[in-house]
Amino acid sequence: MENLKQILKKRILNFGPLSISDFILEANLNSRFGYYNNNLPFGKKGDYITSPEISQMFGELLALWAIDYWKKIGESKKFNIIELGPGSGILMLDFLRVIKLYPKFIEKCNQIFLFEISPFLKKIQKKNLSKVENKILKKIKWIKNLNDIPEIPFVLIANEFFDALPIKQIQLTEIGWRERMLNYNEDKKSFFISYSKNPTILENFLPKNKKYRKIGSIYEIPFNMISFLENLFNKIKKTKSTCLIIDYAKNKKFENSLKSIKNQKIINPLKKIGNSDISTHVNFDLIKKTSTKFNLNSHGPVNQRQFLIELGILYRAKTLIKNANSKQRKKIKKGLDFLINKEKMGKIFNVISISNKKVNNLIGF
Repeated sequence: MENLKQILKKRILNFGPLSISDFILEANLNSRFGYYNNNLPFGKKGDYITSPEISQMFGELLALWAIDYWKKIGESKKFNIIELGPGSGILMLDFLRVIKLYPKFIEKCNQIFLFEISPFLKKIQKKNLSKVENKILKKIKWIKNLNDIPEIPFVLIANEFFDALPIKQIQLTEIGWRERMLNYNEDKKSFFISYSKNPTILENFLPKNKKYRKIGSIYEIPFNMISFLENLFNKIKKTKSTCLIIDYAKNKKFENSLKSIKNQKIINPLKKIGNSDISTHVNFDLIKKTSTKFNLNSHGPVNQRQFLIELGILYRAKTLIKNANSKQRKKIKKGLDFLINKEKMGKIFNVISISNKKVNNLIGF
């Protein structure tokens, strides 16, 4: 029976090594065998846990952030809500539970767009959101392209979206900078990393800093993220909108952040191709830099711990604990710790907001 490993093996043996960006794209989104088209990765029984699965407080607080932003820009008479990569739909479920307590916000909200490429995940999202009251449910629409969004103001949430986008990698070898590629060894029957034979124009994207030019240095170029952001920021500029991005933060300019998670453990990304997700860390400085081309305003980046505490997660946890039984209290405390502990998600996740309007005292930053 054919599988993704066999498809990539044939492709490499017939046409040569694959770029890392093509490898990530195939591993995550191949129409037949891609990880996100065949697996529900989220939750305690999944391969990894995202913040919404850890605690309902995460989605609730993002809803409060969206409402606060909307109020501070003058309560737009017509606007949209957008979520990129809604996962299992749990974040949006918690988000909607809060915003329905603000009738004016719901009334002025024109549509709720869920950006999802995977048909498999879309089915799960639809199932989880089917219980939402009809007045809100009829506002929800699934899209595959940002250009499907009408040109009116919007509030966009992107939690762990950009880390799954393909990137290019180059490495400094004894003979100069070369692109890193996915290759296949027929004798060992395994995939391995090789390098382009010739110099690459990707070298032009290196920062002008010779201090980091040591053999083995790896530099990552997130072309897909840059392209997506430029399209998004152009829309934000035109429509007086905002986005909130939360993701794994890239801390070093030169590093290999390519990773794979299976059964909640980091594994070699070449071992379970198509059966584990492939992701990388997100360059928040680059997000900020890209936004300046469009003369947009930015808040952050700050770490997730600071952001959630500023939003009031400690008070929300206290309120939930008051009305909880002993088992629920334990779960709430554990979730809180996971989200804000510096040794867990508190520090490795960063948050940034990019908006058209200058907003003073934006909560969370």
